[in-house]
Amino acid sequence: MTLPNMLDYIGDKMDALDFDGDLELNWDKQAHVIEVELTMYVDAAEGYEVEDQDGQDVSAGNEVDYADAILFYDRTRVKGEDYRDNYLAIFGFSGKKGIEQAQVDALFTYMQDLLDDGQSDLFDFVDGTSDAETFELTFDQAKYDAAYAAQPNATKQTFLAYPKF
Repeated sequence: MTLPNMLDYIGDKMDALDFDGDLELNWDKQAHVIEVELTMYVDAAEGYEVEDQDGQDVSAGNEVDYADAILFYDRTRVKGEDYRDNYLAIFGFSGKKGIEQAQVDALFTYMQDLLDDGQSDLFDFVDGTSDAETFELTFDQAKYDAAYAAQPNATKQTFLAYPKF
């Protein structure tokens, strides 16, 4: 049985998520990077004002969106740490060999909880029931590590190849 490549496998995992927002898969062939972009949407509560990252007030009845992304990068071509602050999480892979299936499986196992909790927290933020001054998703490395540890050993030795173009 032939495994799908990284791009197809990640796309299938994205399709399997239960998420009311938008998920988009972007592949930059020349840079050897793949991005998973996520966008959440909620309506601002009546009488509550939210300021977006551009400093614009979002009044009640308007849709508020929050976007973030996860980066998969080729360690042989890109210094991923240079981009850590721009992404929710970053995952390096080994050139054409690709990435461990277990890493992708663990990410999407954890990502379902991240999206569920994040959507709930965003609702709380825009309806005024949160004490937070700003909203942002936080990647919990310990939860990801636990999801990775729970993956079968066979998937830790199985690699999803970088797509050919």
